[in-house]
Amino acid sequence: MQVYFYALLLTLISLQTAIAVDQDTETKTLYPAPKEDLSPGSPYNINTSKREEGIKHDLKYDGFNGYIRGGYIQTNKKNVSNQQAYGLGGEFALGVSWGTYFKLHASAFSAINPGFNSGNKDEIQGDFFDANKNSYITLGEAVLTLSYADFQVHIGPQRFNSPHMDEDDLRLLPNIFEAYLVDYHIDDEFYLGSGFVRTAKGWENNGNAADFVDIGEAFGGTGSQSWLAWGKYNQGYISASAWYYYIKDVQQIFFTDITYQNKFNDIFSYNIGGQFDLGRSVGKQSIGKVDANTLGVFASLSAYGLTFTTAYNKNFGQSAAVNSVGGGPFFTSMEETTLDAVSGANAQGLLLTLDYQPIEELVIGAAAGDFQAGNSNDFHTQEFNTYLSFQFKRMLTVDFMYAYIKNLLSSQKTEQIRVILGYQF
Repeated sequence: MQVYFYALLLTLISLQTAIAVDQDTETKTLYPAPKEDLSPGSPYNINTSKREEGIKHDLKYDGFNGYIRGGYIQTNKKNVSNQQAYGLGGEFALGVSWGTYFKLHASAFSAINPGFNSGNKDEIQGDFFDANKNSYITLGEAVLTLSYADFQVHIGPQRFNSPHMDEDDLRLLPNIFEAYLVDYHIDDEFYLGSGFVRTAKGWENNGNAADFVDIGEAFGGTGSQSWLAWGKYNQGYISASAWYYYIKDVQQIFFTDITYQNKFNDIFSYNIGGQFDLGRSVGKQSIGKVDANTLGVFASLSAYGLTFTTAYNKNFGQSAAVNSVGGGPFFTSMEETTLDAVSGANAQGLLLTLDYQPIEELVIGAAAGDFQAGNSNDFHTQEFNTYLSFQFKRMLTVDFMYAYIKNLLSSQKTEQIRVILGYQF
């Protein structure tokens, strides 16, 4: 109980301080809200621009910044196992700029086992820590940005978000990629990019979260060579993007999507979107044959702070849907279940969500999903999520998620609780 009391006390103190700052005009000038948004992410890929924002262009290059997080996670598989963990984590970063052409952003990541988790490592949920479920400190970002006219080059370990490689910041620390990327902004609506990714670090790199592993290994194969290219378009009501990945000796991937948003009147607004994802094997790989063609659609309707969304994905390929380092691109992604986790060909996923946003800073919601293989006797899982996300001026964040997963082919039921408290400076 002391742990929950101290966490609540810290949250209330931070909130009181933030509100006081907001009420004092002079104080707001002295202590502006952080420019870079380092708040935790969302597992849902429906109509989120962050899912494909590409290279982060809002890094802070003029001093110190970072965040501190405290988290609790529990995964209970009925009659099989029960794992839980408390953790502390954060990032401490320094940004330096030399004119408008050269900028450097470097940071250290740390994940701390506070000492009151179970002494039996089999009972510790390992998502917060290294491969041995221990504390660690490691390099975060060390990205050099070179700018000239409409070109930008980003060199070194860095965050970036793309359909099949993304930071997936749902725990104490995000994924980081050692990447060498260049993008060209033709105008405000259209830009192109390309680059090379060598390694990945993070809780979803298929290895040790504390260390970089080869990008091919992170995808389930071998090798440290991955090329990518993309184009993005955003004008008026329409947003569209196209991405190509070539992961040597593992697979090649093509992804494209388009979304349209508008409103019927001053009360009702709507979004619709579609996506296509293609994957093919390239050489030998440990994950087996990749031959996937996946389509997806979604539609949402919003009014009075409520948003109802329905999404559907269908894989017409001869293998499971294409995997990712991160949350993946599919509209039907949930807290635990994603389309690429469905074994076998011709998988499908259906997702329904209902969000309520009473104020700008707070979102409360529920989601239900159904995932099946082409033959439902091979795989059939249903998942239900409830969640809350609060963010105050990019300084204080509170994220709560409850997931209930039921395997319809057995009596197996799983429950997961995730709570992340964060303060950004």
